[in-house]
Amino acid sequence: MAPVESLPAPGDPINSAPTTKQDLVLLKEELLQAITTRVTDLIQPMQVQLAELAKDLRDTSKIAENTAELTLSLQDDVKALRSTDQHLNSRITSLENRWRMLNLKFRGIAEGMEEEAKVQVLLDLSSETLDKRRSLRLFANKLFKANIRFRWSPTSDLHVYRNGLLHQASDSASGKTLLAALGLNLTEDEERALLSL
Repeated sequence: MAPVESLPAPGDPINSAPTTKQDLVLLKEELLQAITTRVTDLIQPMQVQLAELAKDLRDTSKIAENTAELTLSLQDDVKALRSTDQHLNSRITSLENRWRMLNLKFRGIAEGMEEEAKVQVLLDLSSETLDKRRSLRLFANKLFKANIRFRWSPTSDLHVYRNGLLHQASDSASGKTLLAALGLNLTEDEERALLSL
């Protein structure tokens, strides 16, 4: 910073020369130079700090964008996991229900005699299931005699797979349709037996 000369006070005995216009112009230029230098010295650290803040803001903005993208990606992953979880829960429920249909009940075996006893495993079918199978027995016998493989569904319907197609019977009308699709017909005696059921 340039040294600033002090102006003599009026009536100063050391320097009694009057102040000229040129002295005032020089003094003004020196003051402007001194103020400019001082302001520049003060602004430079602020400019450095502003540049650092601008860089920090850009970095923070990039981090925020990356975080937003990751959040969206994670939300998609959570949706996919929820969907998978629902699917797996429905499959587990289905398997549990099927497992319940195959529960084994052991009767007449004394405690501790399990290894010695000869166990015959029989399905424990409800009376409704047995009644439905009884009503379709005529069709099952007809299929058996014709050497056509069939199976009972969990709902006690007759299922026959032929040429990649599923044929099923759940009552006497659909039983007749099943036999007709397989090229079988009921005899008159079988028709009368069907009417008596």
